[in-house]
Amino acid sequence: MERKLNVNGREYNFASTYDGDSQYHVQVRSGAKVVTSFKIAAESEEEVFDAAQAHFSADVEMGNIQV
Repeated sequence: MERKLNVNGREYNFASTYDGDSQYHVQVRSGAKVVTSFKIAAESEEEVFDAAQAHFSADVEMGNIQV
């Protein structure tokens, strides 16, 4: 499942796949470039993107990811 989300005024493509045990693997891309990937725990696909957006936004703000 994929969704385009804005983080700090820039649009990113978030793609998620279910890994089992309520774990989703999330890949964040800017154009064709993969910016980062991580796992998110969520009860449903609907919750994945909100949690992934918050996780990515925090990483950018803390300087863990250079965009």
